[in-house]
This record gives sequence, C-alpha cells and structure tokens, in this order.
Amino acid sequence: MVMNLQKNNALVLLCVLFSCFFSVPAAADKSVYGYLEPITLHPDKISLTAKLDTGAETASLSAINIQIYEKKGKEYVKFKVSHPQIDQTHDYNLPLVQRTKIKSRADGGSIMENNHPRPVVKMQIIFDGKAYKINVNLIDRSHFTAPMLLGRNALEKIGVLVDSATKNTILKKQS
Repeated sequence: MVMNLQKNNALVLLCVLFSCFFSVPAAADKSVYGYLEPITLHPDKISLTAKLDTGAETASLSAINIQIYEKKGKEYVKFKVSHPQIDQTHDYNLPLVQRTKIKSRADGGSIMENNHPRPVVKMQIIFDGKAYKINVNLIDRSHFTAPMLLGRNALEKIGVLVDSATKNTILKKQS
C-alpha cells in the first residue's frame, strides 16, 4: 500500500514537472500585448486599431460594398475598407481565398441559429513592426469600436499573448 502511494506520488510529480517544462517554452517565444493594438494594412499603409480577441477564431476587417466576381476563371473580391475610425475609405481588389460562415450572437450573448457567409481574403498587416499575411473575413464593423478583429488564428501566427487589462502597448513602447 505504501509502495503504491509512493509510485502514485512520483507519477503525479513527474506529470507536474513535465507539464511545466513543456508549457513554459511555448509562452517564452511570444510577446504580451493589450486587447487593443495599432496595426497597419499594406500596401496602402492604413493605420487602424485591432481588437485582439482570443474568443474569436478568425480575423475580421470592416468593409463595405463587398462584391464577389469572376475574372479569368478565378473569384475575386472588390471592397472598400471603411470605419468611422478611418479618415477615408480605401479600395481593395483581392483574390477570394474562401467563404466562411460566422455564427451570429444575440444581444444577450447567446448564439443565434443563422450563420452569415463572409468572403475571406489574404491581407498583409504590419504588427509591431513586422509583416504578416493573414486570412481576413470581410464584414461591416462600423458599429464596433475597432475596425479590425484579430482572432486566435492570426494571434497564433503572430505569436501574441493577450493581456486583457491593458491596451496600446505598442504605442507605449514607441514613446
């Protein structure tokens, strides 16, 4: 009985040490940012605020006049980046990467049954001085504070940890 207890304790200790050893390096190569950070869309150098949202899977960009069309057998998306935070609208014309369905949320936070299909394009963004190409779905976000949302897929690609108690760490670092 005592021997089994010692074996169990040793096994638990090994599991704890193993999980600590392998979880630390995963976070060690990532930087911590706030829940709101500045980014730049390329090639037009449009500066805007992105909400870093670990609760969302994908990235979204505020766009209007979204039109999908075919050109030489390939689908493209023509749209304007537009949001009250951005001084002027900017036209884009990019290949369609895919169409995705995003679940809608009701005002109370519960998920509604209908899914809204959105076009997805690949865009280059500058985050903390480095360029990244990420998939972005297009939707009118003018009623949200931030014109862009970076979900888990983009955050993982960029190597970001989010501190929900702070914002604009990039701006604070630059000043």
